[in-house]
Amino acid sequence: MRSRKLGRTVFRGSIAGVLSLILFAGPAVAGPAQTRVRIRNAKQQLSALESQVASQQSAIASLAVSMRVLAAHVSHAQRDVALVQARVEATQAERAAVQQRLASIQNQIADAASEAYIRGPGYAVEAVLQQDSLADASNVMGYAAAISRHMRALADAARIAAARLLAQTRQQKSLLHQRAEALEGLRSAQTALSHAFIEDQARLSWLAQAQVKAATLLARLRVQLRAEELAAALRALSNGTPMSFGRWASAFLGRLGAPIERNNLVAVVSWETAEFTMARWNPLATTYPMPGATAFNGSGVRNYVSLSQGLQATIATLRAPGHGYGAILRDLARNADPMDTAQAINASGWCHGCANGRYVIDLVPVVERYFESYARSRAGS
Repeated sequence: MRSRKLGRTVFRGSIAGVLSLILFAGPAVAGPAQTRVRIRNAKQQLSALESQVASQQSAIASLAVSMRVLAAHVSHAQRDVALVQARVEATQAERAAVQQRLASIQNQIADAASEAYIRGPGYAVEAVLQQDSLADASNVMGYAAAISRHMRALADAARIAAARLLAQTRQQKSLLHQRAEALEGLRSAQTALSHAFIEDQARLSWLAQAQVKAATLLARLRVQLRAEELAAALRALSNGTPMSFGRWASAFLGRLGAPIERNNLVAVVSWETAEFTMARWNPLATTYPMPGATAFNGSGVRNYVSLSQGLQATIATLRAPGHGYGAILRDLARNADPMDTAQAINASGWCHGCANGRYVIDLVPVVERYFESYARSRAGS
């Protein structure tokens, strides 16, 4: 069960100020050049934006689910590659041992053949004839027979070793083929996840810009909109966090007092991607109660009234004792390797066991790969 219970960064250019103007300012004064046609066109533009925002929000929510599935595929593919690689290495070690054994046998056979050649083909008969007693002759004959048996045993051992080496060579070839397939599967899964991440970030960027544009239109048209039109426009602006993941990560780290550096940005963007919801000003989906916050879903995730309140709630959650969040804060404070921070998040009570136990971890590599485009470059935009 999730446990997400607790800064002064100003989000310049956000729609928060525009919404405040809409809700609290008096009626806007229409300019003398304003016409019914311009008002109608603006209304149509606002309505189109509302529809596009809703469509994008739905697409982003679907992408979030897809990325979790794709991240699991990547994880499985990585395990497949690791298992096949372990079998390849074991087979290679066995094959090397058999090769060494076969070489040793072959050396023994060569030594024995060399000795037999030096002694000549009649060595055994000559040795028997030279003995003074039957017992001595018998011993010589036994020795010759033992040498013959040893040679046959060496020949048999050589055949067995050669057959085993051949079998292991075939097995290794098969395993190398399996490894190539596993690596291709991993590359395919990683590519699919990367493409999903790129699309997700592009849609989020478009959504943030569209919400600001819609809020600007709404401020201009407030007095001309009917109650239902105003409500529909406000609903279109009331979901999600209208800023890039990288920018929210920067605001969060700044409020937390942690370094706004690559490692931390990668970790937090990965976390936002893994956790994504359309809860207002709440990309990490905390449940911490705040004045004016409303319920986003049945799990208690909150919609917050502003960026500042959402940041405050998220940080308050992380500072709550008893959930293992201390390790996350320590890693962020020291700008730890993003995988270390991801593992701390994974081990905490935030969403323990989510994504088949791979929560956040599987997303770090793809965020690192596209960091220049989707974390640092948009952190201050």
